[in-house]
Amino acid sequence: MSKAPRRAGHRLLAAPRIAPDLVSFLASFMASFILASAAHAVDVSVSAIEITQGFQAAAGTTPLIARNATAVRVRISLNGQTTAQAGVDAVLRIYANGVEIPSSPVYSSNGPITAPVTPNSANINDTLNFICFPPQSTDVDFTVTVNQFRTIAETNYANNTTSVLNKSFLCRKMVDIAYVPVNYTFGAGLPQQSFMEPGFGDAFLRGIFKTGDWNYHRVPVTPPVVSSSIETANTALLNTLSSLRQTSIPAAGFQRPEFIYGWLPGNPFSGNGQAIGIPGDAAFGNTESSRFQRTFAHEIGHLWGLSHNSTTLGVASFDVEHQLKEPLNIAQVQVSTKSDIMVAGLLTNQAWVASGSYLDCINDARSACTAADENGGATDLASDVASDATSVMRLTGVHDHVMRRVTLDAAMPNELVVPTADNPDGNVLVEAFDAAGALLHSVRVDTRACRESCADPSHQHSTTSLFVNLPRWTKGREIARVLVREWTKSKGSSSAGRPLAEMLRSANTPVLTDVDVGPAQPGPIAFDPAIDHLEGRVRISWNATDADGDALVADLLYSPNGGDAWLPVAVGVRESSFDFDASDLPASQGRDARFRARVSDGLGTSDELAGATYSFGNSAPPDVHFIAPNTATSVPQGATVLLHASAWDVDDQLLGDAAITWTSSRDGALGAGRFLPVRNLTVGAHTITLRGTDSGGLFTEKTITITVTARNYNNGDFDGDGSIGASDLTILLSSWGGTGIADLNLNGVVDSEDLADFLARWN
Repeated sequence: MSKAPRRAGHRLLAAPRIAPDLVSFLASFMASFILASAAHAVDVSVSAIEITQGFQAAAGTTPLIARNATAVRVRISLNGQTTAQAGVDAVLRIYANGVEIPSSPVYSSNGPITAPVTPNSANINDTLNFICFPPQSTDVDFTVTVNQFRTIAETNYANNTTSVLNKSFLCRKMVDIAYVPVNYTFGAGLPQQSFMEPGFGDAFLRGIFKTGDWNYHRVPVTPPVVSSSIETANTALLNTLSSLRQTSIPAAGFQRPEFIYGWLPGNPFSGNGQAIGIPGDAAFGNTESSRFQRTFAHEIGHLWGLSHNSTTLGVASFDVEHQLKEPLNIAQVQVSTKSDIMVAGLLTNQAWVASGSYLDCINDARSACTAADENGGATDLASDVASDATSVMRLTGVHDHVMRRVTLDAAMPNELVVPTADNPDGNVLVEAFDAAGALLHSVRVDTRACRESCADPSHQHSTTSLFVNLPRWTKGREIARVLVREWTKSKGSSSAGRPLAEMLRSANTPVLTDVDVGPAQPGPIAFDPAIDHLEGRVRISWNATDADGDALVADLLYSPNGGDAWLPVAVGVRESSFDFDASDLPASQGRDARFRARVSDGLGTSDELAGATYSFGNSAPPDVHFIAPNTATSVPQGATVLLHASAWDVDDQLLGDAAITWTSSRDGALGAGRFLPVRNLTVGAHTITLRGTDSGGLFTEKTITITVTARNYNNGDFDGDGSIGASDLTILLSSWGGTGIADLNLNGVVDSEDLADFLARWN
């Protein structure tokens, strides 16, 4: 085949030749352009959602408890981006049993953040953090949408939403802890009041032990006096505290607390604090500023049943309500290397809680819900009497482990108390006999559990408490002799050994007469109980004798309602009179106050009522305290602020939700309740006023200040398509009268105000 001839006037052009160095330059330029484009391509998504109430295992398996502030920490993935991304925010929506809860959606408490390439949970602003208050349910779903309103241009919006489904929020009852200042006359006297108060003294406890809230309140009793060194009076103080708790008889709505705690001024005890047993019901501790909050939680941990350990947290944890903000300004994130609360001898800033200690509270029978504990027991004022409660003989003493002996106090009868359970692993055997020598009852107890010092595990206390409740009557026969012996276990066998103490009923019981109550002013006072009101300083006096010459000890009791319920005035009194302040006890219900004295010579006791009924007590307003937030807190607009209060009254005891109200200096009435999540506070400074009102109309108010800073938390692009238009209007109208993301002003309902706000943002 012949080639076509060239046509005249035309020539074939050869391909241009490009220099090799120019080729290299163009290739390099195109590569850098492609890399630069990739570097600026943004694609954010959610890499992890942690739901925590203080401690959460890495696998997310730690149980969650209803009626507790909850933090949702969201880690952001930048999906290959090599530099941090500014302006990242998200929206959290919460559904219970398939229905969005009224306080949803939830906007972050710290957004927008600059999301790091590699988030570290130990850094509070490496995650988007949400505070919420989910309801009790076994089906709670959390859905997080990052960049919901497309304020950041992305290459892919399809991966912006992630959910955690079917979380359970379990019922736990409200647990009662009564506290009492100890009048340490050997040292500094009474401790500083503010260190003991709810929201301060109990801050560490609330942060790490989750129940259906804590009813932490003062004991309506005159402070016990310790007039000798606490180094030797420690066991006597523990027995006194436990006796005060036990002597409060649960009837007619008055509650016997699960625990009682005594506060010492400063830190005069070498062990920081001490519990009566593991588990137990009474403890005491210091008010030293660097230790007191952690010591309180540590000793209550012993009472739950926790022993010392050497554990660290292992995961970064979160102080949800920032309980430890005051007074030491401890950070909200607790790093994984911190020690568990049950490591001995720590300062407050050195500890938080690890998994074992955290779960112990949740699993303790004393926090378990019953059918009566709706809403975590928050409105259940009465304390149920256990079915096996009976009349017991309260036997207390000191076990000296070095000298191998027990010194017993005079025993005292108490009503409606469960006898001490037998502990097969105990080291002491307590036996009760009748007058003929027949064994009525025996019980083994462990007095070794709290020998280890809470300041230095290498140190062992030489003495610990012995506290035993023996059934007073067995088949109609009363205790006439008590024998305490060592109990040993070895090689599969066990036996009673060396006697440690013995107590015999003497031939004659004490004679108690002339129980009288009146004003404590010196000199003759014209006082007629049938006419006059008894208030201010009050004196109970009595005349007690014993034909055998035995030393006598008295318990003094008070009833505000004619004898339906009895509360302790004082226990272990060795004089024949006692002065106290009427404001320490509940006021009488009309002219129906009764007083009684009980006197013991060992195993013989006498009980006598004062001859009159009285109109008694001062009308005192309730004790009201902020639990959260801290004063001077700053939050961005739209973030949830969880208002949390403590409110207790000497007459009414725990105040119900309706008696606790909240107002803002800018926004007016906010609502009522012990817990109140609010998210619609206006921008600016707020004075938040908490008021608690008792049944008599008396009230106490407390205030804090918080600041709300401006933030565009919702721009109206409800469907996240990048524009505000008709499709968003459809979403708003479809949720009219309800709640949800179209609730622009966060007042809890989608209405005309939201429509007006939306239309102002159209396109």
